[in-house]
Amino acid sequence: MGVEPEEKKPHDDLLGVRNRVIVGVVFAALFMVTYGPRSGWLPGVVSGILGGAVVFLLLKEVDDRRKRRRRRG
Repeated sequence: MGVEPEEKKPHDDLLGVRNRVIVGVVFAALFMVTYGPRSGWLPGVVSGILGGAVVFLLLKEVDDRRKRRRRRG
């Protein structure tokens, strides 16, 4: 009785949390290396971290939308 737990399907996650973190870190590192020498290291590091967070959240939203679409059928 009650609500049944949601079944976890292997194709639900586009990348998974671990892979999203890796992509975000790689983006941040490449951004820092590219723009650090041009604009100064502190702005390059801050922008790289923020950009990596945006990439992570973007991929998370893509996964969530994909899950909702599959649930609707």
